[in-house]
Amino acid sequence: MLKKLSAQAGTLLIGAIALVFIFGSLTVLDLGTPRRMGPGAFPLIAGGILVILAAVAFVGDMKDRAEHQKVDWRAVVPIVLAVGSFALVTPRFGVLPGAGVCVLIASFAVDALSPLRRAGFVLGAVFGVWLVFIFGLRLPLEAFRGF
Repeated sequence: MLKKLSAQAGTLLIGAIALVFIFGSLTVLDLGTPRRMGPGAFPLIAGGILVILAAVAFVGDMKDRAEHQKVDWRAVVPIVLAVGSFALVTPRFGVLPGAGVCVLIASFAVDALSPLRRAGFVLGAVFGVWLVFIFGLRLPLEAFRGF
């Protein structure tokens, strides 16, 4: 039973982290309104989606009797560094440089990307962040700090 639960530890961890985001958004942050979302709306929505996905994945793994898999550190390390870099870069330089650095570092989790594709991926993601969050949703984010 313990070995079986260890196979689903990642799924349970994602669900637990999502619950922390939901709790924090409901207790600390302002949710705003549907037309003008506050800073707590995104963690609430993302956390809710993650809880649902974690529950579906957990039930599916229990039915399929998923086996314990080795951790792919080549993928985990760039993703962790990408999230940390976003947290460090965004307050100092703005959301678009933060998103660009985050996507650039996260792209090293994939082996098959050429430098040209990696640059295109970063530029596309930065444009997508600007299009959705700044232009589309008109969230009060600083695209470039100081500009």
